[in-house]
Amino acid sequence: MTHVLITRPYDASRQLADRLEVHGLFPVVMPLYTFKARQPDVDIGSAWSASDSRKLAVFTSTRAVQFGLPLISRQDPIDDLEIAVVGSATRASLEAAGYPAHLQAKTGFTSEDLLQIPGLAERAGVAIIFCAPGGRETLLNGLRALGWNTFNAMVYERVPLQPEPAQVDCLRDCDDLISIWTSISALKLAEEYLPRDLWGKILNSPALVISSRIEHHLSQRGASSVELADGPGNPDLLKSVLRLTEQ
Repeated sequence: MTHVLITRPYDASRQLADRLEVHGLFPVVMPLYTFKARQPDVDIGSAWSASDSRKLAVFTSTRAVQFGLPLISRQDPIDDLEIAVVGSATRASLEAAGYPAHLQAKTGFTSEDLLQIPGLAERAGVAIIFCAPGGRETLLNGLRALGWNTFNAMVYERVPLQPEPAQVDCLRDCDDLISIWTSISALKLAEEYLPRDLWGKILNSPALVISSRIEHHLSQRGASSVELADGPGNPDLLKSVLRLTEQ
C-alpha cells in the first residue's frame, strides 16, 4: 500500500487524508507546525494615515486573513483601502469575513503572480503585507521595486511540532512513499527533526510540491523525483497524488 506523507497544518492535512483513504491510500498526517498570533512591529493605522497616496493591504494566506483582518477592523475606517490577495483560498477566506478582494492575479497563486498585476505599477503608495516571519521577501522587494512604500506586518508565527514516534515508525516501515510539501518551512523542520535515515528515504521517494520555489529547494537537498502539483488546494493535491499512483 502506498503511504502519503502530509505535512501541512492539521485541519488541511486531515481533510486531504480523508479523501486519500477513499482511494485506498494510507495517509500519514504529520503537521510540522501550528500557528499563533503575534503583535506586528508596524503601526498599521499610522502607516496608512501618514500618506495621501494609495493604501494597499496584501493578504498572503488564509492564516494572514485570520490573524491580520482583526487588526484592520479595529482601526478607524480607512478611505479608499484596496485589498490584494495571493491565491483563491485567501480570497474566499477574506470574502467569507465580509471584505472584498480588489486585486488578485488572473492565474497562479504565488507572490510572483500577484506582482504581475498591471494596476500595481500605477500610482504606488503605501502597502502593508500581512504575513508570518521568514517569508514573503519576494513580495516585499517586488512591491518596493514598483515604487510602493512597503511594510511587513507579521501578525502570526509558526510554532514547530515534533513528529511523534508512531509517525516515524510508520514512515520507516512502509515500502511505497509519496510526500507532499506546501512550504519550505515544513521541509526545513522535517530535515531537522526526522532521523537521518528517514529523511534520506523521503529524498529518494517521489515528492509533490506546490511551487517552483519549493521544487528548487527540495532538489537542492538531493531529492530524486520532484513533481509540481496541479495547485495548492486539497482537490489539486488529490488529483496529483492519484496521477502519481496511476489511479
